[in-house]
Amino acid sequence: MPIHPSRPSQRGQVLVIVAVGMFVIIGLVGLVIDGGNAWGQQRQTQNGADAMAEAGATVLAHWLKGAPMTDGDVGCAVEAAADANGLADPSAVYTDVAGDFLTPTVEVGACNPGGGAPIPPGAQGVKASGNRDFDTFLARAIGFQQFTTSASATAVAGLITEICPANAGCPVLPVTFPLTAVTCDGTNRQLQIPGTDWPLTQLVDPMADDYADTDTMSIVPLCSIGPGSVGWLDFGPPCPNNLADVITNPCNVSIPIPTWIQTSTGNPNNLEEKINALTGPQIGVADDSVVLIPINDNTCSTKPPDSQFNCPGGNGSGNGSNLYYHIPKFTRFMIDQAYIQGGNSGDCNSPPGKPLVQGNGGTGCFKGWFLNYVETGPVGPGATGPLDPGQIGIQLIR
Repeated sequence: MPIHPSRPSQRGQVLVIVAVGMFVIIGLVGLVIDGGNAWGQQRQTQNGADAMAEAGATVLAHWLKGAPMTDGDVGCAVEAAADANGLADPSAVYTDVAGDFLTPTVEVGACNPGGGAPIPPGAQGVKASGNRDFDTFLARAIGFQQFTTSASATAVAGLITEICPANAGCPVLPVTFPLTAVTCDGTNRQLQIPGTDWPLTQLVDPMADDYADTDTMSIVPLCSIGPGSVGWLDFGPPCPNNLADVITNPCNVSIPIPTWIQTSTGNPNNLEEKINALTGPQIGVADDSVVLIPINDNTCSTKPPDSQFNCPGGNGSGNGSNLYYHIPKFTRFMIDQAYIQGGNSGDCNSPPGKPLVQGNGGTGCFKGWFLNYVETGPVGPGATGPLDPGQIGIQLIR
């Protein structure tokens, strides 16, 4: 009987190939599913790091404006943002306005409301880091039970260097207040923004009853004689020449800081109703809209370069439609009531608000609050403290 050599089992080979193939398929599917999940987790981790940095920079913004903040307050803000975004092992380091570490490097301390070390000099930013652990799905079949994502971000605080367009949420009222105004009573008493008469009010919670009150309300005079106190502005194209239309539908484009802006030839006497449409239902109650107001510190009959403070024709020159205002700062103002048409000496010379206008020239005024307000936008070095009316902001840079 002939003897035939034995052959290996084809069934066994097929089982090995199928097993290996299934392992590869599961790995590839796991790569797609868990890889996509990892990408989403990384995005959430980055968002959390952004929130941590911005929270720390917001505390620095208030500190730059003179609020009594400490390193412990920065730590609380960073930790609270980390908890809210599900990040573990949060850490943060102070930076300068460019996002570079201070020399020597200073880490943000632990949460200690109102306590801890002082905020280090030169601190204008926070670089924050954190991580997130998350379970896998199919990848655990090949031994990966959990992945970790990490992220860091840097946010800085300082004076806003550019006002964004109105359609991006930065409506600017076409009226400018002087950095230093003169009363209408003939004494030439000067009023400073901010100052004892016109304080900056902290805007904490718009829903709270006591976040702005009549004790901090300001009365800004529209003197009918003398140098006056306000000017009406022409933002130029694409804004219409009609002041009422600009107030009803804010259209300011991006505005650099500092800048020169020309006066408007429109008639302000019919603007009272338009501006008071921005106010709330109750006089003397902080239930009103918040707008940006340009602050001026010089005038000129011709338009110098934006970066130039001095006027070639002599500082303070110019009048009427030939007048340009130098705008080095913008401030947030909540208008409680506007008296523009004249004949309102009684309203402007009585509470609420201060100082009372007084004098025969005080026929109109704005009543409202100058706000210590933090917003998002491009920023530059520092703020000079509580006596600087310039708009403070935070910027996420990395």
